[in-house]
Order: sequence, then C-alpha cells, then structure tokens
Amino acid sequence: MPSDFPFLGLLGQLDGLTLALVAVAAFATALFHSVAGFAGALLLSVCLAPLIGVRAVVPVVALAMIISNSNRILLFRTHINWRAYGAIMITGFPGIVFGAVVYLFLSVKAIAFVMGCFLIISIPLRRVFKKRNYNVGYGGLSAVGVVYGVVSGTVFGGGLILGPFLLGAGIVGQGIVGIIAALGLTLNITKTLVFGVGNLLDEEMVALGIIVGVCTIPGGLLGKWIVKRSRVEVHTVIVELLMFAGGCYFIYQGLYLLND
Repeated sequence: MPSDFPFLGLLGQLDGLTLALVAVAAFATALFHSVAGFAGALLLSVCLAPLIGVRAVVPVVALAMIISNSNRILLFRTHINWRAYGAIMITGFPGIVFGAVVYLFLSVKAIAFVMGCFLIISIPLRRVFKKRNYNVGYGGLSAVGVVYGVVSGTVFGGGLILGPFLLGAGIVGQGIVGIIAALGLTLNITKTLVFGVGNLLDEEMVALGIIVGVCTIPGGLLGKWIVKRSRVEVHTVIVELLMFAGGCYFIYQGLYLLND
C-alpha cells in the first residue's frame, strides 16, 4: 500500500474560494442525482478532483455520499423496492468489499488512469445498455449485482450499469432514484469503513467529506421538488461531455502529472 498520502492536511490547504467551489459542486451534482437518479457521485468526483486531488476524491466522495444517500432515502422512501435491493446486495456486497480493498493498494497514477478509462468507456456503454430492452427478474438483478459491486467498490458509476436492468425489472421513475440511494448508502458506508481500516482517511478528510455531504442536502431537496412537479429530462449530451472531460483529466493526471 502506498505510504505517502498527498492529501494529509487537506482541509487546511483549501482557501475560501476553493471551499465555495466544493460546496457548489456538491449542491449541483446532488440536484442532478435526484432528478436523473444516477451518476451523482461520478460527476461529483470529476468536479472535486481538480480541487482536492485525485487520490482524495474516492474516500471524500464516499463519505459525502453517505449523507447524500441518506437524505434521498428519506425523500424517496415510499418508492424503494427493498426486495430488489436485497437481490442486488446479496451478490454485490462481497464485490464492494473486494473493490474497496483493491483501491487501497492502487498507486495514485493507477487510480487516475482507471477512473479516467471508466469514465470514457461508460459513455458508449450506457448508450448500448439504453438501447437494449432487458426483461429481468430478481435473479437477473443478483447476477448483475456482482459486476455492480466490484465496479462501485473501486470507482464510481456502478449505477449506470444497473439502470437498464432496473428498468427491465419494472423499477422506474422515483423508484430508481430511491433504490440507487439505498444501494449507494450501503456501498459508501462499506467503502468508508474499508478506507478507515486501511488508514486512507484522516480527520481532515472526514471533516471535508461531512462538509460536502451537508452541501448535497439542499440539492437533493430541490431535485425532489423538480421531480414531483415536472418531467424535466437531463440533457444526456451535457452529462456525457462532462464525463468525457473528466475522463481525459484523470488519464492526463495519471500519465503525465502525478508522481508516486
């Protein structure tokens, strides 16, 4: 496991403007997450990486998403299909633990490269999945849960993989937002515990994660209001451009800028 962590003393190094940008990113991505139901953590990691550093992104966002997902569970609790949640988690949970442990042993360059590649690959992958009409039951959700667990344990964006399968199981609209929030809460509590045991979290990172998480709450509330009162569709081209730009940033960091 790498012994040098460039984010030690992270919170004390951030000036007022940077903290304000962190808060805005948390609010905006939480708003998007509640309207679209997916990719909130993925976009938050893209926004925060230039501000707090590549290696700090996953632990800080994982902690922040505990608060964000708890908020969305409360907001969408009546729409959650808990049987589907159990079907995914029964196979996904071991994968989450495995992926998080693997993350502990990755170098900063490897983290940046893996996250960058996943961001870029997920764009055509999402389009391919969206065109297919899956008809799955709870057994099918358990099968895809394995892939979801390993991917989500290492990076963010596993919800993109689940999306078409949840639709195929008849879970739509606010139901998708609710179940992704429930899965995300379990996912990020697990990752945070693994990172804590693996000495990847220090007190200042915990504080920053809590600050980011609290800033997601008003975004989630506004997103819930929008979902209930309109049929707003997030422009996928904008999202994909952000994902592509983020992927290029991570790959550039991994190949050229970062030194272990």
